[in-house]
Amino acid sequence: MFKSDWLKLPKEIGDFVGAQMDIILYEIAKKFGLSGEQVNFIFDLLDEIFLKKLSPLDLPARLDNMPGAKDYDVRILALDIAYKILWPTQDYIGEVDKLILRLGGKVPRIKPLKGQIKDNSGLFPGTVQGTVQEMLDKYNDFKELRLSSNKIVDAEGRHQSPIVDNWIKDYVHFSGAADHDSLKRAQYLAKGPNAINLNPIERESLRHLLTSFDDNSPAQFDYDNLKLVVSEIVAVKKVKENLTDSLDTSLGKLRVNILDIDKRLLPSDFILSEAEGDILKVRNVLWLALGLSDRDKVISCLRTLVERKALDSVIKEDSRFRNILKRFVGIRFGRKAENSWEKNSDQLLVKRLFLEMILLDKLHLNPEEASTTAFYLTNLLPDLGQIVYWDKSLGQLKWRSIEVVGDNLQWLDKA
Repeated sequence: MFKSDWLKLPKEIGDFVGAQMDIILYEIAKKFGLSGEQVNFIFDLLDEIFLKKLSPLDLPARLDNMPGAKDYDVRILALDIAYKILWPTQDYIGEVDKLILRLGGKVPRIKPLKGQIKDNSGLFPGTVQGTVQEMLDKYNDFKELRLSSNKIVDAEGRHQSPIVDNWIKDYVHFSGAADHDSLKRAQYLAKGPNAINLNPIERESLRHLLTSFDDNSPAQFDYDNLKLVVSEIVAVKKVKENLTDSLDTSLGKLRVNILDIDKRLLPSDFILSEAEGDILKVRNVLWLALGLSDRDKVISCLRTLVERKALDSVIKEDSRFRNILKRFVGIRFGRKAENSWEKNSDQLLVKRLFLEMILLDKLHLNPEEASTTAFYLTNLLPDLGQIVYWDKSLGQLKWRSIEVVGDNLQWLDKA
């Protein structure tokens, strides 16, 4: 599935497909002893199901065509896939309950994800300027775009997805339905139970969203890494005038963010003790933490591996991480790049892809957090190489760019 297709899915479904499905499928592959070719075959079937090109009820029959299918009990394999991958998305793809019953299983009581089927015409294009009302009128999925990382609690005490629609409802509930001025917005951002839990970047984004909503004023809307960022429209001339003044501030903020990362992480001795003192077993600790989306523990494991010069061997030798990285490359760059990336001899480029996958795709860090964490990890030891750089014009860290040439991945820039 290409990233453009993946982003058309409802937000909760897209998050599940992008961050969890591959990990779950590789655990199933390990359980049944499936080969890489068989796993890719199943991935293709699942892509068809999530894109609604294939009914879930057709899964068992299609699995009969899997290479080496005669060596497996396809019914049991299909049931495992139905329970662990398809059932959480039952409300979106439908008929998973019928599939489970046909295969002789029992429909789980666990509530599936709430992904609503919607018309994919008029999708938010990714970057646009305008008012909130214009966005709601033009783009069917705008109200469902995720604005923050953590869920919000509604008036009835229920946890809701942190999407544009729910943030606006929360704001109106707190401030009332009458017209809102800047003072009302400030009170909500400072005292609203959900707003006060936002990090500074998310709070600023929410502020610009609400200003546009209240005043019908234009704003800049950018959707990247599964999150909407709302900002002020700033003229190019004004940006240039402020660059010099903001440089020291930006660098100071970077230093603060790096110190904050270091304070949150678990000591390497703690990680090693959980791995029974064996650096090779840190891979298992990392894999379990990744499955639980425990961001601090994941980054702590990465730091331990970097400090012990063991990260490259994890990427090179551990099939679990190689498989999810292969899948990530396929989504980002296409099937040809997916099939050839393992031949790439540039370890720094592979490390950059691996960290981008972990930090952005799996942990859902915001872009600033991800690039800062990557900078932190690759500067723990000398001569680890540069995968992010300081963009003077933007006053922030950026990932070094990668391009596809033929079937191969290579740096767009030369560090």
